[in-house]
Amino acid sequence: MARLHIRQLKREAYSRNDSDAMLALLNRSVRFGHKRLALMRCIQAEQMGLAVLPDILSYCREIADQMPGEVLAKLIHQAGTQRAQK
Repeated sequence: MARLHIRQLKREAYSRNDSDAMLALLNRSVRFGHKRLALMRCIQAEQMGLAVLPDILSYCREIADQMPGEVLAKLIHQAGTQRAQK
């Protein structure tokens, strides 16, 4: 996936609340083994009311369980703020 395509998906997901774009970004983050980014996108997908696949949700829960509470709280706040700003 080219950077230009990723930028386009981000624009669609954040500016247009495009559920397919958000899920594509989330799936890509999990496939690439991203931890913090995958968790942030999972939180954002859930905030959009999207159904996250159980295996992806499990991956993100494992990441969240390993984070200190204050780091997780900051990430949750950042996920909501980032989505609202874009």
